[in-house]
Amino acid sequence: MKMSKDLMVKLYKNMVRVRALEEKIIECLFAGKIATFYHSGAGQEAPGVALGALLNDDDYLYYQHRSHGINKCVPKGVDPKLIIAEHFGRATGGAGGIAGFHYAKPELGIFGFAGLVAGEITLATGAAIACQMNGRGQVTVSCFGDGATGRGTVHESMLMASAWKLPIIFFCENNMMAQWTHIKLTHPRKEDLSEFAHYYGMPSATVDGQDVIAVYEAVKPAIERARAGEGPSFLEIKTLRYAGHVEGLPDYSVEHQGGMRTPEEVEEMKKRDPIALYQEVLLKKNVATAEEITKMNEEAKAEMEEAMRFAEGSPWPARPDFDKLLYAE
Repeated sequence: MKMSKDLMVKLYKNMVRVRALEEKIIECLFAGKIATFYHSGAGQEAPGVALGALLNDDDYLYYQHRSHGINKCVPKGVDPKLIIAEHFGRATGGAGGIAGFHYAKPELGIFGFAGLVAGEITLATGAAIACQMNGRGQVTVSCFGDGATGRGTVHESMLMASAWKLPIIFFCENNMMAQWTHIKLTHPRKEDLSEFAHYYGMPSATVDGQDVIAVYEAVKPAIERARAGEGPSFLEIKTLRYAGHVEGLPDYSVEHQGGMRTPEEVEEMKKRDPIALYQEVLLKKNVATAEEITKMNEEAKAEMEEAMRFAEGSPWPARPDFDKLLYAE
């Protein structure tokens, strides 16, 4: 697939913006500036960035807890200031500072996500019904991890989407770990989770999630198919995450389950870092110079530093705002 230079540069910029925002949030977490917690998605930048580049403003996007959705919402157009301010609990955040990291941006088709793994998949399926009824060529993307495929809501939603030919993409980011449990325990007889789609009569693909171009090339036809009224698709994006389940806690998969993810294995994973791999592509294809790449990296870090200052300087939510959430006028 031929890609323009502008698009290739945009993909890189968004990957380093996502990584920089995540690093800034983790820095603030350990500095005591964030009252909640953080589920790192370092290593999983490519899937969300490729997806965000293909969605329109009025398409619906339901993100999941990994990386708190920043790898998808930032590429779709959400201002990092809104995201980090919500993590800070400030009134300028994407949920008014009262939801931790459950931010939203309705004008971009982002309504947050459920507090339960796979809980938002049924909501996404409902949004896909709305897309179908609207008749404007909108699509919905429901994002979830490999661990969510064990929940009934995934399969109920896939069954309904297939029966009604809903314009939805089931976007499974398989990072091989459901919290602290390796996929070889949760799905011991299934090598590719994309096999699930066959039971529901929908097309599927398994994609290298460390290759942003490969993800883009897989997502594009799935979205085009949905826009054309041809029904749902299932994409399994095989990707890697470097951190444990939650920042600040030990990686129990290493310490208590027989070394299913040893430190050596994690270091080996990092040799396929999506940003480093894509840098090589940009340089080889003469899309960007080393100096231009360095500049984009520095700009991303500066942007997130400014987002942090914005959050720090923002007001706390006012008491009347809490009342509005509880009582109808």
